[in-house]
Amino acid sequence: MRDKLPQNLEPHSFVPPHWTTHHREVWVGESSDSGSGLGTASASALAQVPARELDRFIQDHLQPNPRLQDERAISGLRLVGSWSQLFLPPQGGSFGRGTNLQGDCDAELILFLNCFTNFEDQERHRGEILKEIRTQLASRWQDPVSGLRLTFPEQNTPGALQVQLVSAVPETWVNVSLLPAFDALGADTKPQPQVYTALFNSGGHDGQHAACFAELRRNFVNTRPVAAQNQEQPGPSLPPAYALELLTIFAWEQGCKNHSFNMAQGLRTVLGLVQQYQDLCVYWTDNYGTEDPALRTHLLGQLRKPRPLILDPADPTWNVGQGSWELLAQNAAALETQACCMSGDRTPVPPWDVLPALLHQTPARDLDKFISRFLQPNHHFLAQVNKAVNTICSFLRENCFRNSPIKVLKVVKGGSSAKGTALRGRSDADIVVFLSCFTQFTEQGNKRAEIISEIQAQLEACQQEQQFEVKFEISKWENPRVLSFSLTSQTMLDHSVDFDVLPAFDALGEAPGCRPEKGKDRSRQAQGPYHCAGEFSTCFTELQRDFIVSRPTKLKSLIRLVKYWYRQGHKMPKGKGSLPPQHGLELLTVYAWEQGGQDPQFGMAEGFRTVLELITQYRQLRIYWTVNYSTEDETIGDFLRQQLQKPRSRPAWSPDSGWDLLAKEAEDCMSALCCTDRDGTAIRPWPVRVRAWGDQGGCSFPTPGQVTKALF
Repeated sequence: MRDKLPQNLEPHSFVPPHWTTHHREVWVGESSDSGSGLGTASASALAQVPARELDRFIQDHLQPNPRLQDERAISGLRLVGSWSQLFLPPQGGSFGRGTNLQGDCDAELILFLNCFTNFEDQERHRGEILKEIRTQLASRWQDPVSGLRLTFPEQNTPGALQVQLVSAVPETWVNVSLLPAFDALGADTKPQPQVYTALFNSGGHDGQHAACFAELRRNFVNTRPVAAQNQEQPGPSLPPAYALELLTIFAWEQGCKNHSFNMAQGLRTVLGLVQQYQDLCVYWTDNYGTEDPALRTHLLGQLRKPRPLILDPADPTWNVGQGSWELLAQNAAALETQACCMSGDRTPVPPWDVLPALLHQTPARDLDKFISRFLQPNHHFLAQVNKAVNTICSFLRENCFRNSPIKVLKVVKGGSSAKGTALRGRSDADIVVFLSCFTQFTEQGNKRAEIISEIQAQLEACQQEQQFEVKFEISKWENPRVLSFSLTSQTMLDHSVDFDVLPAFDALGEAPGCRPEKGKDRSRQAQGPYHCAGEFSTCFTELQRDFIVSRPTKLKSLIRLVKYWYRQGHKMPKGKGSLPPQHGLELLTVYAWEQGGQDPQFGMAEGFRTVLELITQYRQLRIYWTVNYSTEDETIGDFLRQQLQKPRSRPAWSPDSGWDLLAKEAEDCMSALCCTDRDGTAIRPWPVRVRAWGDQGGCSFPTPGQVTKALF
């Protein structure tokens, strides 16, 4: 093998060395600064740094060389790195990805040698190659000019030769790991599926051949303006800090994707994910996907393994999340309570909305588990929201209009929390207050702004007495429909709760369960000067709530899943227009279940797939229910006919042309793992027919009680 090894090694060219035979070398890590390191010292002070000063802290204490790393977002990874260094011993590999810290003096050099023709060759001959490299370095190293001394520390990294370059004046060092590897990629920037097939056939597992994919790993991080410290080697039982690097990229991609993000929010998001390590399932398909059968089989096998699962984006055999996370999780929880994660008023900085696993990467059979673990609110969270809601409801009943001739007829809880379809972590509540000053629909439109101003003034006056604090959202509308504010309390709440309070006309009176006799008035008043789609829908909050509350528990879980998917769509870059109202997706889900058999214990993947299918056919949708109104009344019948004559591409209550955007998202999701069976075939939707009733000029009506296809 000697004739294939590096020859003529010169001391000044050691970093990087000059080889005269066929090979190529890739630096995946090097520090730009030398010294004893500031990372650990800085990490001990991180907790006391105010959240607003984190950027300055990174610049002063963590960033090694602004000339080399001028992307602000990369700083986020160093921040996580400074925290992790309290528990993870520094080891190189971060400079190549632009995520190294001050004083991080370790480096890696991957040597792709032509003596390895496949993965098996590398495994068979690597030990012999490493011995030969060490022999040549020991016998040929000379550097009388710079005074650099070459030593061999304790060898504790399998498959690598560790050397240390020491300078006497000043006393500094650089640790270098040399890793000989098979050149699996060659000149390709993206591996062909055959590369991974060969990797699987070689028996490689747990990142055994990770060095062969070093360039992909480096490029994966370098193309993203986000970072986390890369510490390739784990401590005695801890996961590698490279797992934190990937976790930080995942958090930024799913929660922000903005180059100018809030550093404290980013840090708190990563700390939250660390505490949810038992649910982590993170992987990318930049270099490998599910199209190739061998890759798909392997990936599905990985997804069946216990969590945490954080797959290396270059090597699908390497779960970098292995190790003991308990200590990291405990310290992450402690750091969340410190100054670095607090806003100026000492309230916690809100994290980004990121779950520890992605919906579209969840196998179809695991959707029920996904909902229960990530979407279903826990009892403590619901109790907190209910406590806040009861506080505001009591205020509206007892304090708001006590010195006014206006009487509060009733206060009704609306929105998803009242329907039983709230998502975990979504601490928002709708409250509709029915007032005696509204005797008809038009009065609600005329006097609404005045009433909202009065409620705001009373809330501001009452907050000291009630020991809560409110922050109002300024409405951009001249005649606002809603008073939006957040409520915070040091004595009764762990977090703030967002409220929408809506004053309304009591159209139903004392019998909300009955068919509304005033529906006739609603259709007439809808032609008034304040009319727009859904203008007076708040008057029927109880009917909307009861329509969902009466449904089976599993159907409400499907609604949660559809709402979560819908909200993820809001994070995607969009063109002109906005997505249609979320309430429309709730009704579409109910319709799919009704037409799909009304089984209370249905298959979640089939239900989800059916809703997505209906969304892609939005131009044909005509859905309405005659539970509360029918065509028997002449006025209502005429109004419904007008609604049904509208084009399907612009359904009622959806003034923006966002359905095409939503349909594209649905089409993409239908080909993802969450809608795919174990054998790779698409999950079959329920047999729900979509067809138009009549034509654009008119439509035939179904009998009362029958569900037809006209959305809103």
